[in-house]
Amino acid sequence: MLVGIAALILLPILFLVVCSLLVGPRKEYDSESRFYRALLNGSTGVILWFLRVRVTVRGREKLPQSGNFLFISNHRSNYDPIVQWYALREHRLSFVSKAANFRIPVFGRLIRRCCFMVIDRKNPRNAMLTVNRAAKLLCDTENCVGVYPEGTRSKTCVLLPFHNGVLKIAQKAEKPLVISVVEGTEKIARNIAHFRRSDVTITIIETMDAENVKNMKSSALGEYAAELMREMIKEN
Repeated sequence: MLVGIAALILLPILFLVVCSLLVGPRKEYDSESRFYRALLNGSTGVILWFLRVRVTVRGREKLPQSGNFLFISNHRSNYDPIVQWYALREHRLSFVSKAANFRIPVFGRLIRRCCFMVIDRKNPRNAMLTVNRAAKLLCDTENCVGVYPEGTRSKTCVLLPFHNGVLKIAQKAEKPLVISVVEGTEKIARNIAHFRRSDVTITIIETMDAENVKNMKSSALGEYAAELMREMIKEN
């Protein structure tokens, strides 16, 4: 019986490992694999269940009813993209992320095959190449793109200054901009250590239509989005 239980646990893990090894560790993919997206969502759901993370999405009705978009959020924890790509999985979010996340065993390759993109935050030229690639992904596929304009996690949960260049993704692609906040992810690691459940809330504040996004300067767009986020965080 114990052998059977061990097999039930180990076989899915082994399957994920083998599948991940088939993904090029440095290749940039222009379109995602639905198979790997299913693997990513399925394994994420199991992990969140095991870690006792409960996610609530507020304002889901404010999301575009059709078409893709640029999704922006505040950044509090390494768990932010995990809960967001799973909670909004019908929109197939591909996040722009730091290089270290692509070196995570198994998951680093899964997200790469789902068109997640590396951004070089220290090199403006390389960062703009990623912005252009993300805009092209929005134009050429049905994927949505997710970014954190703060560029790094806020350890105090206070919104950090924006790197407005990433907002050019929506402007170049002429796509809507979804503004949101996430709360509760900063408690997940501590709650895991104490065997407590974590409640995470994703609030969709507003969707700006493509025309308004296109006609604003990226600096003004960043100021507007940041103010909405600050007000929502204060209200909650």
